[in-house]
Amino acid sequence: MKLNKNDMMQRLTELSPRERLLSTGTVLLVLSYGFYQLIYTPIADDKILFNQKIEVQKQDYQYLKKISMEVTELRKYQTEDVKNQDGQSLLAIIDLSSLQMQIKPTIKRVIPDDANKVTLWLEDIQFDQFIDWLIALESMHGITVNQINITPDQLKNGWVNIKVQLSN
Repeated sequence: MKLNKNDMMQRLTELSPRERLLSTGTVLLVLSYGFYQLIYTPIADDKILFNQKIEVQKQDYQYLKKISMEVTELRKYQTEDVKNQDGQSLLAIIDLSSLQMQIKPTIKRVIPDDANKVTLWLEDIQFDQFIDWLIALESMHGITVNQINITPDQLKNGWVNIKVQLSN
């Protein structure tokens, strides 16, 4: 069935005024419902989702801001304690602590970058033992990790080769 414009206009003129009004109202209702379903509803849903994401990010930001302030306060106290306890150089601290933690034999190469930085290569060391050593350096001496590259040993599970840059 092929409809052309003239045929549709002729059929529309054959309808009574009441039928034309109902037909026009039905077309407008269908068009407005289609607009609502296809355009307005997705935009409104996206807006609600976007506002929820913004609220979550605001809460995360406030939480991180609070934690940041706490960390700043704790670092003030920690650096004061570290300065009071240590008068040693970074290399001396690393040498003594590695000897105490029994990882000195795994240190294959040490390159001081400047007075406050040193790069170490450790081979064939247990990962957990290395992490314990880093925790001790951080908590007792304020030494932090700037860069780290960890390569797992393919043959021994839990053993690694490490290149790490430390600073105080």
